[in-house]
Amino acid sequence: MVGGGTGRPGGFVAAAVRAAGAARGVDEFFDGVMRAVSPVLRSDVWAGITIDPGTLMNTGGHYRQAVPLRYMPRMLDIEYREGDVNGLPELARSPVPVGLLGDAVGGIHDRSPRFRDIIGPLGLRDEVRILLRDRYGAWGALILGVGRDTPPFGPEARAVAQGLAQPLGGILRRLHLTRRAEEGDPSTGAPGPGRAPAPALVLLDDAYTPVQASPTAGLWLDELPAPAGPRPASGPGALPPALYAVAAAVRAPGSPGSLVSWAHTRTRGRVRLHAWRLAGQEPARLAVAVEAAGPGDHIQIVMAAYGLTPRERDIVALVLRGHSTAEIGRAARLSVHTVQEHLTSVFDKTGVRSRRDLVAALFTRHYEPALLAADGTDVSAARETERMPRVPPIT
Repeated sequence: MVGGGTGRPGGFVAAAVRAAGAARGVDEFFDGVMRAVSPVLRSDVWAGITIDPGTLMNTGGHYRQAVPLRYMPRMLDIEYREGDVNGLPELARSPVPVGLLGDAVGGIHDRSPRFRDIIGPLGLRDEVRILLRDRYGAWGALILGVGRDTPPFGPEARAVAQGLAQPLGGILRRLHLTRRAEEGDPSTGAPGPGRAPAPALVLLDDAYTPVQASPTAGLWLDELPAPAGPRPASGPGALPPALYAVAAAVRAPGSPGSLVSWAHTRTRGRVRLHAWRLAGQEPARLAVAVEAAGPGDHIQIVMAAYGLTPRERDIVALVLRGHSTAEIGRAARLSVHTVQEHLTSVFDKTGVRSRRDLVAALFTRHYEPALLAADGTDVSAARETERMPRVPPIT
């Protein structure tokens, strides 16, 4: 339930920020935040999701308190294909990234397909969404289901919700960088040293029911976060939310024939999700491939997490390819002086002092752990042996 509470909004926000800042993972992040704000933001069901800031697509999260499995395909189909009030893109553009469904539909809840098909049938009265964003992008969201006996979402609850958005967005962004540096080899736990399972392919019908899957599909799908409870072999709830999200998005009006996203797994690092529409006959109408993500799938999200502007990301990409300042200027149609100004900004944001340090930092923070782990090498021991200087911590 969402409503009352006797503490001051600033106190609840500060407690949530402390809990989030101490978290070592996404589950701990969302659990800590919800415990801190539960006196004022109470909920019958809730989910904390992580978001790709480039596409605003679901990449995983905390689903143990979320809506039942059977509603998840419909929830994500509305989110990424049909559209509804308080969608993630709408909140991302809003000056205040907090949305109460009842407000958005003028009190006529049946205007919302999400309310008609999910919130109402669950016996809930309303839904609150808090987009967790900082000035560099949107990194996650809290979605709370409001019970029918809940007091109104009053000024105190609104102040707490609004106060959470920016600081928690920044912490989730930094947590992303920490996870990227520490998760190491995405094939951890696979049979044989350094060997990831083969990519998985899942074919879906119009209702998102799996009609065929490759032998390795179970290995990958079991690794993706999903609501609590046993997952059925087919039908609603058979697939993790991140997979439903990219499958629904590729069916949206105006979508290209294929889309690529990524997701966090429990023990195998990040995975790449590639969905496309099938032109053949029923029953299979969609295909989704799941495979271990490689360095090329990470670099854009890593640069976004450091808060680099699109222009700065373009310049870093050229630096990583070995281009000189003059070559970057010609490629980007900028003066050498302007390129150097952009590089100075990049150095400040990433905590380095030179182009060489930048390349080294991106490698040692985000790529070296996976390479060494694949060879069975202890990262900290290897650095000590080789007397490699430690990269400054991310702040």
